[in-house]
Amino acid sequence: MLKHIHITSLDFYKIWNAVTKLYLSNPIRHAYLLFDLIYYSDKSDIHILLKNNEICGYLLVWKGAVTRGVHIWGDAESLIKYLPANTPMIIQIYSEKLLNPILNHLKPLDANINVITHFDMQVDEQSFRPYNPERAVQITDNYLKHFIELKKVQGRVLDEKTAKDIILNWKYYGFFVNDKLVSIACAYIRLNEAWAIGDVYTHSEFRGKGYAKIVTSAITQKAIMTGARAYLHVRKDNAPAISVYKTLGYRVFDERPWIFYNIKQ
Repeated sequence: MLKHIHITSLDFYKIWNAVTKLYLSNPIRHAYLLFDLIYYSDKSDIHILLKNNEICGYLLVWKGAVTRGVHIWGDAESLIKYLPANTPMIIQIYSEKLLNPILNHLKPLDANINVITHFDMQVDEQSFRPYNPERAVQITDNYLKHFIELKKVQGRVLDEKTAKDIILNWKYYGFFVNDKLVSIACAYIRLNEAWAIGDVYTHSEFRGKGYAKIVTSAITQKAIMTGARAYLHVRKDNAPAISVYKTLGYRVFDERPWIFYNIKQ
């Protein structure tokens, strides 16, 4: 018998065993689910389908930003109706069979919809090939102004409080040229078994010099040292980034469609 549970209507400890069992079966695949339940339950909307007390599908919506981060996994077609279609979304789809039902649900709405294929890549202790990680610096409050300046160049204006919160919650490494922060990478999910690497960015005037490789190597090494596997997402058409990650030992383990959904103004 299929049972639908909305996480806010239930003491989630009643299904904690099911969540941890699913996570441990594939930590990288289900890291978002476990991490958001532990750290961001107040900013998450989660629908779970149970069959014989095991999770067979879920819809996870992270509400911590203007653009909702959505993950839909398993036999979850019945959960599509819970997509927050009144706000911009980035939808990660973990089963190709869900793509057309989701598109059919969204297309009647007045929105711009783009489907972009992404690779999932991972690296572990055996395959990791570090590249000058010692040249990177961990970003702390001491580098707050440098961080704010580079994020502004990236296209995101941060006040000091927000910047401090980001640095506190996401572990960043950076590369400096003449006291100027020019490249960053971070781990935005850190669990015992898996770290999610992201926000790899280099100032346009300093690209092609290996700086992104250095900072990605630094944060990856940090993950490897804890005993976790590091993983990341990259657009399939981003050949330069894929090349960098492969030289560090990352390998593609999945290819999935992402839906970028924006309401028309």
